Amino acid sequence: MSKKLRLQIGAMFVVGALAYMVLQGAHNFSSYFVTVKTYRAESAKFGQQTVRVQGTLLSKTVHYNPHTATLRFSLVSGGATLPVLYRGAMPNEQFHNAGAIAKGHMGRDGVFDATKLEIQCPDHYAPAKGGRS
Repeated sequence: MSKKLRLQIGAMFVVGALAYMVLQGAHNFSSYFVTVKTYRAESAKFGQQTVRVQGTLLSKTVHYNPHTATLRFSLVSGGATLPVLYRGAMPNEQFHNAGAIAKGHMGRDGVFDATKLEIQCPDHYAPAKGGRS
């Protein structure tokens, strides 16, 4: 095999790998999360697939058990509610009635089993004093 042919094959491999990474990145970005309403409406489509679900964390539903390190709460969006069970440390952020994204899958008991919880802190996005941002 000539040196020129090996170089061409290597270049095609690199271009193919880059194209694959770009397409995967575009796909992941386009489905960053779904709302609770969308998740509920299309639950059959998701099945046991790991999904990121976004909604408002209802403060009246928050129950933390420090002995088992479990946090139970409900996310709501568009009139749909999703009960969530998160196993892990209690978030440090002020999360009552805040936006949140839970990553996980639906359990057999109808409760979303979250492996990761991200609190969307609205105070980080407040407009600057004087009305300018």
